[in-house]
Amino acid sequence: MEPLSALECVFAALVVTLACAVRGGAGFGGQAFAVPLLALVMPLGTALAVMVVLAVLSALGHVRRDWRKIAWAEIRRLLPYSVIGVLIGLYVLERLDIGVLIKAFGVVVILYGCFALATASRPVRVPARALYPVGAVVSTLAGAMGATFGAAAGPLYVIYFNALQLQRDTFRVTITMILTVQGTLRVAGYNRLGFYDETTFMLVAAGIPVMMLGTALGYWLAGRLDQRVFNLCIGFLLLASGTALLLK
Repeated sequence: MEPLSALECVFAALVVTLACAVRGGAGFGGQAFAVPLLALVMPLGTALAVMVVLAVLSALGHVRRDWRKIAWAEIRRLLPYSVIGVLIGLYVLERLDIGVLIKAFGVVVILYGCFALATASRPVRVPARALYPVGAVVSTLAGAMGATFGAAAGPLYVIYFNALQLQRDTFRVTITMILTVQGTLRVAGYNRLGFYDETTFMLVAAGIPVMMLGTALGYWLAGRLDQRVFNLCIGFLLLASGTALLLK
């Protein structure tokens, strides 16, 4: 990987700050916002490897603070399917040509943006009788999409957890917890694929201060932003970044 220019470094720092603010405020969504934008200035594998480490680190404070509010029964129910999904995603990531992967990623991000816009004020409803089969499917897809593209895992889990009607803090920390476990599995998988080298570790180290700033900003914004406006902003940003990937 070639060294980033000064302008690219500023761009990457801004992206990581905003992504961690999104993750800190909503409990998910940071990587879906950051990875496609970072992939414009660095290899996709590097963007995935850096952001998953920063995402796991940014989540630790939230998990530690609200540990007792985690819905552990749901974590245990979904985790096996999430592991299967991660393994599938790593397999696809290893086998696909990088050019094809980037174009596919652009399409996925655009579709995700359309989904975010369509559900900004109308969350997806799951019938009670279909709840657990949907949970298994959603968790497998979340693991696969997260490992392959670093995106869409959080909103997929939201579909399931919204149907459970969890209390707000329990909702946020439970999603954060399962994404953190999934992220740890992805770090191990990316390491096996050779995504971590000296440059990657330097980028992670450089990203930690802006990650801390973004996470603090996200905690401050939590509850202050209208959820519909937040979802619309994320949707439009995803459409723009997905289109940029297709044109790269």
